[in-house]
Amino acid sequence: MRRVVTGAGGLVALLLALPSVAHAQQGTALECPPFSATSNRAPFYPVEELWRLLDYTVNVIIETDACGRVHDARVERSSGVVALDAVALQAARGWVVAPQYRGQLRYRLPFAFDPLPEPVPARTGIRVQDPFFAERSTGQVPVGLGDDAAGMPGFLADPVPIGFMQISEAIAVIGPQAVLRRYGDLVNFWLRDEEGLSLFQLDGTMLVRNRLVNDGQHRFVVSSVLCGRDLEVCRHSLAQLRANRTTQQPLPVDAPTP
Repeated sequence: MRRVVTGAGGLVALLLALPSVAHAQQGTALECPPFSATSNRAPFYPVEELWRLLDYTVNVIIETDACGRVHDARVERSSGVVALDAVALQAARGWVVAPQYRGQLRYRLPFAFDPLPEPVPARTGIRVQDPFFAERSTGQVPVGLGDDAAGMPGFLADPVPIGFMQISEAIAVIGPQAVLRRYGDLVNFWLRDEEGLSLFQLDGTMLVRNRLVNDGQHRFVVSSVLCGRDLEVCRHSLAQLRANRTTQQPLPVDAPTP
């Protein structure tokens, strides 16, 4: 077992040598290109998938040549999210096994995906306590909402109102306390407070709140939308959002929390 710390997003991968026939001597190490650890890049959580709010692991099996270069890669254990599997495979194909770890044909690379940009500190006492504040703060939704653990809709409507009347009001409250990240026109506000972990996403036409909840058995995400003044544009954006979101893969309530 080799612990390999990569530089992207603090991702830590374990490079596990799998049982195989050792390489025959194929010349000296001098015949291999110089090794650079920068080749071993960690995959990032795709921006369009951050709404999931859950961390996943993808195990990739790589096959290498005598110089440690990957010539084949396949997913051994899927995350259940196509986009995460794809970026894990893409990253694995660019890896080169360090000289001191060579000597096997196959290795296992578990890539851990954490959607959070950094530790999100807990903030309390900043939320306006509307009539649904206590209900949202339980972090629970009606039993049965997440029955299909094998795959749930990517956009699952929050059964509880978003908690704000206008986008400007929401940004004024959460903006100063949230961890903010911009991706082009999309602005992400990460907030952890009495209502748990939420990701507010502002795209100019609407504010989407993605809230991590559970139904007593599984943890998953429910979403609510706050429109701006142009309701027709907002409806169109919401339709696109629903169409673009792929299936959720909920996790058991006793699984580690991000």
